[in-house]
Amino acid sequence: MTIYQNLIILFIATIIFGWGAHRFGMPIVVGQLLAGIIIGPSVFKLVSISHELNSIAEIGVLLLMFIVGIETDIKQLLSHIKTSLTVALLGALLPLGTFFLLAQIFHYNTVQSIFWGIVFSATSVSITAEVLSEYNQLKTKSGVTILGAAVGDDILAVLILTGFMSSFGLKNQGTVGVPQQLMIAILFFILFWLFSRYILPKIVQYLWQTKLPAIAGLIGVLLAITSGYFAEKSGVSAVVGAFFAGVALARANQAKEIMAHTMTIGYGFFIPIFFASIGLKMTLTGLGDKWFLLIIMTIAAIVTKWAGSSLGAKITGMSTYESHIIGLGMVSRGEMALIIADIGLSTHLITNGDYSELAVVILASTLFAPIALRRSLLKSSK
Repeated sequence: MTIYQNLIILFIATIIFGWGAHRFGMPIVVGQLLAGIIIGPSVFKLVSISHELNSIAEIGVLLLMFIVGIETDIKQLLSHIKTSLTVALLGALLPLGTFFLLAQIFHYNTVQSIFWGIVFSATSVSITAEVLSEYNQLKTKSGVTILGAAVGDDILAVLILTGFMSSFGLKNQGTVGVPQQLMIAILFFILFWLFSRYILPKIVQYLWQTKLPAIAGLIGVLLAITSGYFAEKSGVSAVVGAFFAGVALARANQAKEIMAHTMTIGYGFFIPIFFASIGLKMTLTGLGDKWFLLIIMTIAAIVTKWAGSSLGAKITGMSTYESHIIGLGMVSRGEMALIIADIGLSTHLITNGDYSELAVVILASTLFAPIALRRSLLKSSK
């Protein structure tokens, strides 16, 4: 099947399921996730993930996080930095310890058990950010804290993974020691801050004066992809780079117009493919005798992230309701956990069967998060 046929099926499915989700009062992203599951290897096997689709999906998540960054108030983000870091830390440590013990109970070796913990310590901000945006909650205290915590969580997960791989002699392209990785990450943020403050405004102004057709959208796509690329090269998650590019651009006079055009490009093509691609990665083959383990893991994935993140918010002075929302907002694992699991597969730390088990649990928690978050947000508005 050609890429064109795959895209036709994907777009039809995301439109139908997205409309269906909206019609029944669910976040549109849930419908798009379900679209990928239904037409993918798990059910009808109409479309499978390919290199081309994966590349489109990666651009989609960068554009999504770039848009979220523009909508984020940097002063508000910094004002909640203590809460965000506490949420990120406790939200990572509780799953890390719980999944280590769970893997030990199911007779995995020590190295694999630690790896299980690392996979589920990560958070995917993209799914939650989409739900928060859909319900106009991005600029609330809870929304800003979730975004800050998810960024900190991503950086923490990368550092833990790097230290783990260095400690146990696991080789992956680009792997360096923890001190070096930390220095590279710090250097990236320093250089990015200098670039965004002194160079970015001039670049945007120069490009704007060219008056090329759709220049606002071109600037948005260029910034999202470029910042994601350099962030990834620095060992930081690409979505973190795209997010901070949006935050940096938010001060520019052209920010609103760039965001509007980038949203048209993103939501008109790339972003639905990203959400559907997550569902496409789910496969149920060979898991017939593993359902008890999968159910236990899914419950643990949801409860540990929710409890750890909620506790972090609560002890820093957030209300019970805000802590609950933050906990739910941090549950989704998504692409970050899948990337870590893929590294484990490429280094032969886990088998294809292990990867499938992890992927099912990751996607189950990803599907749970927007549904539960939506219910809590609507309940509070009544």
